[in-house]
Amino acid sequence: MTISRAMLWAIGVTLLATPTQAAWQDSPEIKALYEKAKAEGSVAVWGTTGGAVDWIPKAFTALFPGIDVQFHGDNDIATKAISEARAGRNQVDVYLHSLTGTLPLVQRDLIATIDWTSFGLPKDHVTFGGKAAYTYNIAYTVAYNSDRVKPDEVPTRWAEVTDQKYKGKTVSSLFLLPRLVGALSLTWGKEKAIQYARDVTVTNATLLTRAPREPIITSGERLYGIGEIDSQVMRWQKSGMKIAWVIPEPVVLGQFDVAILAKAPHPNAARLLAGWLVSPDGKKAQESAVLTNDFGPTGALDIARKMQAKQVEVIYDTVELMEQRERAIAEMGPIVSGQK
Repeated sequence: MTISRAMLWAIGVTLLATPTQAAWQDSPEIKALYEKAKAEGSVAVWGTTGGAVDWIPKAFTALFPGIDVQFHGDNDIATKAISEARAGRNQVDVYLHSLTGTLPLVQRDLIATIDWTSFGLPKDHVTFGGKAAYTYNIAYTVAYNSDRVKPDEVPTRWAEVTDQKYKGKTVSSLFLLPRLVGALSLTWGKEKAIQYARDVTVTNATLLTRAPREPIITSGERLYGIGEIDSQVMRWQKSGMKIAWVIPEPVVLGQFDVAILAKAPHPNAARLLAGWLVSPDGKKAQESAVLTNDFGPTGALDIARKMQAKQVEVIYDTVELMEQRERAIAEMGPIVSGQK
């Protein structure tokens, strides 16, 4: 199903409904927290990429001036945060990652448990027993060259990607494709997912790379990008690239969250920043900066409404399925890369 570009710019992401509490920052509790945060003077936030966090300082200080926000983006922040903690160098306050990226820190008791209710969050927005709160989702898509491919020529189910008409026309990320296939294995079963990985990569001669895929798609070298992330494709579109996308079924989602380090050097500023990120203001700022989509009950996309009505199959990213999903990803990686 094709999702119109016009619909994309008006909406943002979180799997569950966002809080509706108005002017949360005007409560006495938050005002007192803000004063303590200003006294600390600064706060450090880490995310998986620079683009995931570089927008935060301007947006946050517009509402809470007087706090210097330092940011760092790196896909290996879990390992770095653990190494920093072991060495006694506590430099990071706020940690933004996927559920699986947060788990290693939770397992090592490096994440603080806090009360998120003052930020208007219901219990079902909180995970890991109060150690983290949901921020946004990502959806896996098929991106395509919109100059050379018609919408009705794009696969709308993941199983269709192996059709021979796509042979030699597809490109995929060596990082993202195992995650897509690993998630699909939760519904399809291990053997079907393994065969699918081989059909996509070998039989259909998909170009696998760690390099950017957008120039490969826009040049026409390959017409379809398999397993691209919705918000990333939207950023390509915003930059003027002739790339569109669809979300095939079953819908595969990833869940991201925010947490505070147990030994955060600026605990009050950390709590204020983390709370703001999951507040209506923070979510709105993130939607504008990162171009995310809403797949929850408030989502405007047709596929979001179908998801809520249980009209499409969805593979959610949950704590309960996390370890099973990670094992599947680890197994699919060598198969996708051709090492197994």
